[in-house]
Amino acid sequence: MNRQQYMSGAQWEADVGYSRAVRAGRHVFLSGTTAVDTNGRVLRQADVRTQATRIFEIMERSLRKLGACLEDVVRTRMYVTDMADAAALGQIHGEVFGNIRPASTLVEISRLIDPALRVEIEADAVAGIGGAAAVILAGGKSSRLGSDKSRIRLGRRTLLGHAKAALQSAGFKPKVVDTDRQPGLGPLGGIDTALRSARHSRLLFVGCDMPFVSGELIESFFHAATSGEGAMFTQHERGVGFPFMLLREEMPVVEKQIAKGELSLQRLAKRLKARSWQPPANRVEELFNINTAADLAEAMNRWKNPER
Repeated sequence: MNRQQYMSGAQWEADVGYSRAVRAGRHVFLSGTTAVDTNGRVLRQADVRTQATRIFEIMERSLRKLGACLEDVVRTRMYVTDMADAAALGQIHGEVFGNIRPASTLVEISRLIDPALRVEIEADAVAGIGGAAAVILAGGKSSRLGSDKSRIRLGRRTLLGHAKAALQSAGFKPKVVDTDRQPGLGPLGGIDTALRSARHSRLLFVGCDMPFVSGELIESFFHAATSGEGAMFTQHERGVGFPFMLLREEMPVVEKQIAKGELSLQRLAKRLKARSWQPPANRVEELFNINTAADLAEAMNRWKNPER
């Protein structure tokens, strides 16, 4: 089983000999966390709401470093020095985890390591268990095909229908972005639109022009994407492409690239220092995408002759 560790650099970690977070397989364990600033200094004169807010910020970063996110949290344990703070602490916990609903425990203790600290929180997570916002980009002009490619039929489904079915079979609830907030930006227009409306910490993007992508391929990609930190793109014969995963916090990078007029997915992947995923050899053909009339003819031929 693979083991990963994340150290935030806090002096206590070095002095006592522990990690801020440890990942073992898909499980992530976060150490008891208190409210300290970026220099490791305790937030003094701070009420329990302020301290808890800072704790969850630290936890979110720790999870992200190990390929997880807040949506993956399955249990929290909260220790307060005064049960009178329970209501305020519970409110903050609800704001963070209201839609996630992990198992949770709240207990009162006599004191923490510093008298100024009012609360300490620890958490457990399972990387990937919280899923992702699944997005199908279907807002392109399809200029080389001369028609809306998402509505083209291949077999019993449209191309958009194939993308939906693949995501659903992998356990995701797809959202279609067919109208970009800023038209004319290519895939980055759809990415920008999706990121701005996202509530989930991570987004899984699929194109509407890849009718052979299976739920199994998507599951394999997502498993790999949640095995490490940051964005991940699928390696194609020429560069990277769909499916890919971005984090909501990477929105500023997308905005900056759009502002510079750099609309390439390849450039975005480089800017994000994204990881690259190589699909299994027996699934590479699933990445076939349709951009031209010749591609469509080839797709129809493959559909009619799947053993070819």
